[in-house]
Amino acid sequence: PPYRERSQRDAPQTSDTGLRGRGTARSEEGPGMAEEEQEQQLSKEEAEMRLQQMRAAVQEQMRQINILEMDAAEHRLVLEALDPLQGGRKCFRMVGTVIVERTVSDVKPALTANLEQMKAAVKKLTESCKKQQLEADAFAAKHRLSSKQGAAQQAEEQEGADEGSSGVLI
Repeated sequence: PPYRERSQRDAPQTSDTGLRGRGTARSEEGPGMAEEEQEQQLSKEEAEMRLQQMRAAVQEQMRQINILEMDAAEHRLVLEALDPLQGGRKCFRMVGTVIVERTVSDVKPALTANLEQMKAAVKKLTESCKKQQLEADAFAAKHRLSSKQGAAQQAEEQEGADEGSSGVLI
């Protein structure tokens, strides 16, 4: 048909010649070797920027973990409030932006399932966050970068631990 001929004829011609010589081809040494070579060739500023990006990703994951933990705490409070109530009693649940009328026996299993999913997500994110933190620390050590942010974070964790175990202030 004529429309196919025209669409093929009018389509911009692409070639892979523009990709050659730009580091997209993999070497015979394997894909990991190219990445290691690039990391070794980073300038001090580039390494600092990369470390900053890695630390920002860790902070974002920590923020997500915090949000999920707060939601899980809210779910626990609601489940505790619903425990003494009879199963046929009317209650309201917000789904998205809509408030829906349900019974306690309908809502409790859904809340319990949501709570378990949140716990699993927090566990998975925590493991991922620890892994990324270790990678960032290894990157900083490899490129001999000062770990100002890492040290500050450890100091905050230490202060948090001290506050939890403190007794009487004099």
